[in-house]
Amino acid sequence: MRKKKPLNAQSRVIAQKSRTGTQSDKELVSKLLPESRIAQLVSQTASFSGPLPHPEIFNRYAEVIPDAPERILKVFEDDSKHARDIAILALEAQRDDNRRAHWMAWSLVIAGFMLSVVFALKDKDTLAGIALGSTLAAIVTGFLKSRNHDKPTKRT
Repeated sequence: MRKKKPLNAQSRVIAQKSRTGTQSDKELVSKLLPESRIAQLVSQTASFSGPLPHPEIFNRYAEVIPDAPERILKVFEDDSKHARDIAILALEAQRDDNRRAHWMAWSLVIAGFMLSVVFALKDKDTLAGIALGSTLAAIVTGFLKSRNHDKPTKRT
């Protein structure tokens, strides 16, 4: 519990007058000694989230540097364009990589079938069967892996 400070003589007189209502509150506070005045603090907090400053703050930049808002918007637009360009380049690289992987797989399948035909024509039926079987196994494995890769995995 906080103890009250004893009032000095001037503060007692002012307190007595305030009880009788002869003076306004502002006059009473102005007559009090500095140590007996009550100070009031007011605090305001604001929050804003986003790539650009809050509109009120954004307008104040123009008071400091006249063309600051235009310059800030130009930087924001350039950054946005750069991010879109990077995303497009990444998609194009992925597309090219997929195309290359499909051509390589197709080439290996054709080579496996041709090898099995060559072995069959030379009466090497065992080797022809091994070449054809391993080619078909690789095709089925690649197909099943691509199907499982497209499905979202369950996370526990």
